[in-house]
Amino acid sequence: MKESEESKLELSDLPDELLVMIFDHLDVVGLKEASMVCSRWAGLAFSGRRMDRVLLKVDYTLHEPADYDKTFLESTRNYRHLQYAYSSEEMGLNYFLRLLGKFKNSIQTLKIWPSFFITLHQLQQILLELPDVQHLSVQSRICYDFERRNIPQEPFPVRSKLRSLLLDTEIGLQCDGFDIRTVAPNLACLDMDCDSQQALEVYTHFSGQLTSVGVFFKTDEYFLTFCELAFPLLEELDFYCDDQQMFDPTAVRTICRFFRNLTKLRRLTLRCNVSKEVIDSIASRCPELLYFSMKTDLLQANSLQSLGQLSKLKTLQLDGWMLDNVFQGCKPIPTLSSVRLVSTKVSDPLVLYEHLGNVAPRLRDLVLIEVDIDDDVLRFICDNFKHLKCLTLESCLMITDEGIKYISRLPVLRDLQLAYMDISGKTITSFLSNSIHYLSMLRCDMITDDDLLKLPVAFPSLQQLDITSCHRVSEDGIVRLRAVMPLCCIEDRLLTE
Repeated sequence: MKESEESKLELSDLPDELLVMIFDHLDVVGLKEASMVCSRWAGLAFSGRRMDRVLLKVDYTLHEPADYDKTFLESTRNYRHLQYAYSSEEMGLNYFLRLLGKFKNSIQTLKIWPSFFITLHQLQQILLELPDVQHLSVQSRICYDFERRNIPQEPFPVRSKLRSLLLDTEIGLQCDGFDIRTVAPNLACLDMDCDSQQALEVYTHFSGQLTSVGVFFKTDEYFLTFCELAFPLLEELDFYCDDQQMFDPTAVRTICRFFRNLTKLRRLTLRCNVSKEVIDSIASRCPELLYFSMKTDLLQANSLQSLGQLSKLKTLQLDGWMLDNVFQGCKPIPTLSSVRLVSTKVSDPLVLYEHLGNVAPRLRDLVLIEVDIDDDVLRFICDNFKHLKCLTLESCLMITDEGIKYISRLPVLRDLQLAYMDISGKTITSFLSNSIHYLSMLRCDMITDDDLLKLPVAFPSLQQLDITSCHRVSEDGIVRLRAVMPLCCIEDRLLTE
C-alpha cells in the first residue's frame, strides 16, 4: 500500500521548500508559466529573490492609468524594479503615485521614460514615495514647472540608498533645488552629460567614490577638464565624445594620463575614434579589463597590437571601419572567449579573421552583424574556430545557402542565431547537428511551415527554438511543430497583418 501511494506522488505534492528550489532555476518565462498552474505556485514563483528578475512595465502611452489601478493595486507581489512611460503632460501622476505607494517599501529600481519632459515638482513627488530607491533612470529633460513658478520650491528628499543615477540630459542640474550632491550623497554609479559647469562640479564632487561612469560630451568645452579628474575606484566606464580632440597631441597626453590612472577598470566602452597611443595606454595600465568595446572608424594597422597585454580580457566588441591588419602583432589572449563585430568594413576580411584566430585561440562566442564576409570567410571560421559554442549571423548578406552548410563543421556549437538572412529552409535542415540546443531565426523570410517540421531530424538535441517575424511561418505551422517537438521550448513572435 505504501509503494502504491508513493508511486502516485505528483509535483504539486512537493513541499514549498522544494518547489522554491526548482523555481530558482527557471527564467522569467518559466516562472510565468509556473505561476499559471495554481495560486500556490503563483505565490511561490514570484516571491523572494526571484522578484529580482522581474521588471514591471507601466506604460501610460498604451494603457489607461485606471487599467493599472485595477491590475496592480490588488497585487500581493512585492515588485522591486519598475519602468514607467507616459506621453501626456498630465502623465497620470496621481495614478502613478498611488501605484508607487502600493510598492513603496519594495521598489529599488525606477526607470522613467516620458515622451517630453518631467518637471522638478513631479520628480520630487515621485522620490518622496521611494524611500529605499537604489537605482534611478530619468530618460527625459528635467525642467521647471512654470505653473508653480510662484510657489516656493520645497527641498528634495535625501535618498541615501540611491547608488545609481542616469540622467538623459543634464539640463535639470541648472534648476534650483535639484542638487545631486545633496539628494544622493552615496552615489557609486553616474551616467549623464558633461557639458556645463554644474555637471563638471557634480563629477568632481563624486569622482573619489564612483565605481561606474557613463559620460557624454556634446562639445569640447569641458572634455579635457573632465579628463584631468581622478577616479581611483572606477571599474566601469562608458565614454562618448567628439573625435576632434582625440588626435591633438596635447589632448592625447591628457587622455592617456586619464586612462593610465584607471587601474581598477573592468569594463570599458569607447564611442569615439581614438589613436593607437590611447589604446596602448589602456592596454598597459588597465590590467583588470574584462570587457572592451570600441565604436570607431579610424583603426589603423597594428592599432590593437597592445591588447595582448590584457591577460584577463574576456569580451571584445568592434564597430566600424578598420584596416584588416589591426590585430597584427598582437599576442594570443587565452581568456578572450567572446568577440562581437558590428558593421566592420575591411579590405580583406580573411586577413582579419586569420589574425583573430591567433589572438583568440579559444573563442567560444562569435557575433557578426552587418559585416563583409562571404562563403569563403565563413568556411575559414568554421574550419579554424573549433571551440565555438555560440554563433550569431545577422544581415551578413554575402553568405549564401552553400556557405551556411559549413556551420555543420563546428563540433561543439550549441547556440545558432540567424537574423535577416536570405537562407532557404532546405539549407537549414540539410545538415545534421547533434550539438545545437538553441536555434533562433529572426526575419529569415524563406523559412516555411514545412521546413519547421524537418527541424527534429536536423537538430535532434534542440531544446529551445525562437522564431520571430518570419513571413512564411504561420500560427498553424507553430502548432504542428509543437505537436512533433513536445519537449522543445518554442517561442514565436510572428508577424500579424
